[in-house]
Amino acid sequence: MCWAMVVRISLIGAGRWGSNIARALKELEMENLVELDLVVDKDLTRASELRERYGFKRASSDLDSITSEAVVVATSIDSLYLTALRAIDLANCVFVEKPAATNTHQILELLSKAESRGVIHQVGYISRFDITVTELRKWLEKYPPYSIQFRRLSRRPSHMFVHPVTLDLMSHDVDLAFYLLKPRVTKVLFSVLTPNEGVPQRAIAVARYDDVDVLFEADGLLPVKVREVDVLSGGGLLRADLVAGRLTIGTPSGILNVEVKNEEPLKKELRVFVERCAGRDFEAPTLRDALATLKVLEEVHTLGKTIS
Repeated sequence: MCWAMVVRISLIGAGRWGSNIARALKELEMENLVELDLVVDKDLTRASELRERYGFKRASSDLDSITSEAVVVATSIDSLYLTALRAIDLANCVFVEKPAATNTHQILELLSKAESRGVIHQVGYISRFDITVTELRKWLEKYPPYSIQFRRLSRRPSHMFVHPVTLDLMSHDVDLAFYLLKPRVTKVLFSVLTPNEGVPQRAIAVARYDDVDVLFEADGLLPVKVREVDVLSGGGLLRADLVAGRLTIGTPSGILNVEVKNEEPLKKELRVFVERCAGRDFEAPTLRDALATLKVLEEVHTLGKTIS
């Protein structure tokens, strides 16, 4: 389905991340790509504050107030599934923050409903839209990997401690491994979960994506932000540093540092969402990708050895 050039959009969730999304959507509105229609939050005062700050036309605490063709769901992890389920009933184009749900049964229900209604769907795996990752993907054609190591470390906000670090930080890299490798078969071989007050805050997992060994390391307690991908290839070593915006290629002939200029990944992924809502064909993570990621994460938890 195609709409006019400007896509009318509603935002569900006026918290910390919802505020970031509202700011990015406002920038897209200034480019005449979207019209900010409604912000919804169970806290009407918070929704009203966000409406005033970024110029949404309306604020509400009721999902049934949504009349726009496009909706962005940016609620807490534990409420994403039910909120997205309702959004799919109300709109023709739905963006859901990652991981979109907490288990594969929920994702399958979201996917079934979206496809039966012909709804365009996208999931917020933002790291795919980091230009450092885009550059790394190009270099993998020249340096096919036999092993990849992902490190995603940083202290999470305290309100996120109720959610496993796997559903938060690690899920980004599980999705990135799919994006970079396009595997036909995946299998988790080993995992270790380190809980804090009963909820895993650190996790390590080893998996196979086809014939590539993949190591995931996520730490939600470390007071240092690290976002790195190391690629081991027969031709050399590649390191993508997403924080620094740098790709380093080490080969027998020397070391090459590639500095990249990055459009903000959040704005880039929302731009792609809006373009897809307008009927254009862009590669983007969907509920099918979220399903593949959650299948791996469920294996991580099933096999996981707990270390106190």
